[in-house]
Amino acid sequence: MKFSLRALGVVFVLLSLALHAEKPPDEKTAKSLSLLGKPAPDFTLSDFGNQMFHLADERGRIVVLAFWGTWCPPCRAEMPAFAELQKEWTGSGIDLIPVAFDEPAKARKFLESKRLDLRSLVDDGGKVAALYGAHYLPRAFVIGRDGGVAKVLIGKQTESDLRKALHDAR
Repeated sequence: MKFSLRALGVVFVLLSLALHAEKPPDEKTAKSLSLLGKPAPDFTLSDFGNQMFHLADERGRIVVLAFWGTWCPPCRAEMPAFAELQKEWTGSGIDLIPVAFDEPAKARKFLESKRLDLRSLVDDGGKVAALYGAHYLPRAFVIGRDGGVAKVLIGKQTESDLRKALHDAR
């Protein structure tokens, strides 16, 4: 009996180690993670006021692209922090740019209903989301001053998560 309990314990430890070992990224994250250290895919999108945003024009600045959708509860929860940080960072060389992977009217209505003064781009159809592998939300990308992807943030981000990511990217 002693031997079988010891053997069972060893098996349990080995299984536990295997389950907690670092796993290769799954297909939901592989595309996004493959961008690390590479130039960020360039794009042009408009915001709700039809002002155009061209990523290439942001060279020399740090840009946080944060893909979100109204149908995504963690994304909706991030929006108040994004609005605060976007205001705080204005003029600092850092741009927080939410990108709504959603219908423009729904995204605008959501922000208005929450009284969030937040500039968001609209990626209706998801062409830019596809470039970044951001079909599973929320997903954010920190783009360094050189135009390269410095960090990929997967899942809901808090204000402190974003601040740490920016600190690491500087």
